[in-house]
Amino acid sequence: MTLRRRELLAAGLAAPLLAAPLRAQTAAPPPYRFPGAAERREDAALLARAYRTLHPGLLRYNSDASLDAAAARLLAEAGAAESPEALWLAATRFTAALRCGHSWVSPYNQGRAFTALVNDRVGRLPFRFRWIGRRMIVTATTPALPELRIGSEIVSLDGEAAAALRARLLPLARADGHNDAKRLDLLGSPGVSRYEDFDFLRHVTAPRRRDDCDLVWRTPDGRTMRGTAGLLLDPGKAVAEAADAADAPVFRRALVGEGRALLLTMPTWAVYDSKWDWRGFIDASVDQAIAEKRPAIIVDLRDNEGGLDCGDVLLARLITAPLPAPAGARRCRYRTTPADLDPMLDTWDDSFRKLGVGAAGPDREGFYRLADAGSDGGGAILPKGPRYQGKLIVLISATCSSATFQFAARVRRHRLGTLVGEPTGGNRRGINGGAFFFLRLPHSRLEADLPLIGYYPATREPDAGVLPDVPAAPTPASVAAGIDLGLAAALRLV
Repeated sequence: MTLRRRELLAAGLAAPLLAAPLRAQTAAPPPYRFPGAAERREDAALLARAYRTLHPGLLRYNSDASLDAAAARLLAEAGAAESPEALWLAATRFTAALRCGHSWVSPYNQGRAFTALVNDRVGRLPFRFRWIGRRMIVTATTPALPELRIGSEIVSLDGEAAAALRARLLPLARADGHNDAKRLDLLGSPGVSRYEDFDFLRHVTAPRRRDDCDLVWRTPDGRTMRGTAGLLLDPGKAVAEAADAADAPVFRRALVGEGRALLLTMPTWAVYDSKWDWRGFIDASVDQAIAEKRPAIIVDLRDNEGGLDCGDVLLARLITAPLPAPAGARRCRYRTTPADLDPMLDTWDDSFRKLGVGAAGPDREGFYRLADAGSDGGGAILPKGPRYQGKLIVLISATCSSATFQFAARVRRHRLGTLVGEPTGGNRRGINGGAFFFLRLPHSRLEADLPLIGYYPATREPDAGVLPDVPAAPTPASVAAGIDLGLAAALRLV
């Protein structure tokens, strides 16, 4: 699962692009005290040691030498940092180097004092975009710059070529292994958060000195244009406020293809705190498809990074015999947490502090093998209710990197449906998650997500995401024309 605990609950609840900035009415946090050089180095050493001691997947995509080099760079950059942004950047560069999509210093999860200080300096671009190859393609525009049309390619931002900006920020984005498609996905701007990862990373690597940005872009018909647009400062607080509606529907359903398919749109499975009956919604949707004899159910996961294993409820309606847990191993790095780290480790379940007690090991690599093995974290699924016998078609993208990656892998492995779209995030060689500590550094108060369970497949797998059965990636032309190539490909299968 993915832990973005203070982000938007449902991507579909995003505020309009140009919503008026809203100011919170809560009391201002106390001033942030920037730690001294010795304290910053102490925090950096603690961060590196905690990951080395507790993280279950550091050597899956790294060597001891590369980890030592990353830790040494972290120590040097933390000692030289002259601002909270620079310190956050040093920690972010370190966690990104671990090549684990669940290890990061989330800008959304920091203390109020730190967040308020940094947020006051971050500005969000007044348009939305995604990367298609090396091209920065506009997907939503702003009335303030009417010449900037959907489907335009941003050539440069404040004088920096978009391709150079992409290359500069790519090593700072989190992803599993060498799956750069996920990194590029995170460096887009879908408009579902108050700020995007791109906004933070662009700011901390080149702090803004103006409240606007100079743009050069190429229109869909090939004209090169220039303009200046104001940045959105403190945008989208309505997004977070919308997420407070705990009983609001998170999934949507609609008939598509002249009624030939029931489309289930699931923008997130992060429904940990939702009071909405999402299980009942899935079952009712399948019941509807059965009663109305719809030939296909299309599940759109393209904006869904992960969360709970919501897809298991759907799979239970497709099978006639129990679906076994995937073969593989669940491993952790420790029996009990070191006593000196305990005060800095926060979590929702204190049993994680004794995760390896009773586990087999350690093996020659220092791992403890946990019970209930599974290469992707899923358990066995039992059939439930009337079986749906039509086609299952799943729309996937690089966003799918946690529970949705696992779901896609399971659908592919057992031939339960057809995957359409783009390669997923995550990694077939294995990911980490399942249980987490939130490491709070004592001096800077920076907080890092630290996964505790490593999932290791039983067979040798490539360093890549799950590939679609039917590739259907957007193009600049399809974006400009408003054509959903993925959905069109799915409907051709019905």
